[in-house]
Amino acid sequence: MSNEKSEKKEGVKLSLGPRLLELLAKLQQIELEDFEMEVENLEIALPSTAIMRAMPKAAAPAPPVLVKEKPKELIIEEFTPPVEEYPGKVREVTLGATRSEGGSRSKTIVIGGATTPAFYMFEKPPTHPPTVSIDIFDMKVPLPKALRMHVQEVMDDPAEWAKMGVSKFGADLVTIHLVSTDPLIKDTPPAEAVKTVEEILQAVDTPIIVGGCGDPKKDAEVFKKIAEVAQGERVMLSSLTLDMAEAGTIAEPAKAASEFGHVVLAFTALDLNTAKELN
Repeated sequence: MSNEKSEKKEGVKLSLGPRLLELLAKLQQIELEDFEMEVENLEIALPSTAIMRAMPKAAAPAPPVLVKEKPKELIIEEFTPPVEEYPGKVREVTLGATRSEGGSRSKTIVIGGATTPAFYMFEKPPTHPPTVSIDIFDMKVPLPKALRMHVQEVMDDPAEWAKMGVSKFGADLVTIHLVSTDPLIKDTPPAEAVKTVEEILQAVDTPIIVGGCGDPKKDAEVFKKIAEVAQGERVMLSSLTLDMAEAGTIAEPAKAASEFGHVVLAFTALDLNTAKELN
């Protein structure tokens, strides 16, 4: 008991067996379970090599960013346009007829004739310059404000609308859309539609295009009458469709257009098979 008391006074001394010291020397670590220690002063000496191993390794410095020198001049490369040869050709037609040709127009306009896609200037210049047509309607239709503000005063009068399009806006020709003939809108009779076309022919001296309402039966009736009344003016009837062929009404307007010297626009969706079928 006296020895234990003297040890407490002098400090704590830990005696380890030779075998344990030998194991610690190999493992360089010790793990104690259920161990408690009460000391007043405790000094722990760690070798410098252990501290160095415990320290995290410094990150490698980032490689320097290479700044590319700006080119002093552009690289000149030769460009060869992909010129193609096409076997087809867009049908060339003349719109309008002058007095010497049996009509009353001041000029004629030739469209079509292209052998390359539109605006492929590197393949071949266009056969004819682009032509601008102004759209007018035989009744008031909803228009964006940006457009309506310019034609508000003439929307009730297709003839005045056509005259404004030519004199004020410089249109090359006029397209009259007979939308009121639609059976689901006003169902305007063909005779009244023909009267509208006659008024436009008297109001302007440019070639005109006549558009229908989209109903295959009504359009056939209207186009047939217009072809008869506008004989010699070479108007374009827009358009004959597959719906008219399926309804069995396409023959009469096509025959009338051919008989009275007009042009017909054959219209289909952008599909070669349906276009071939209609042609």
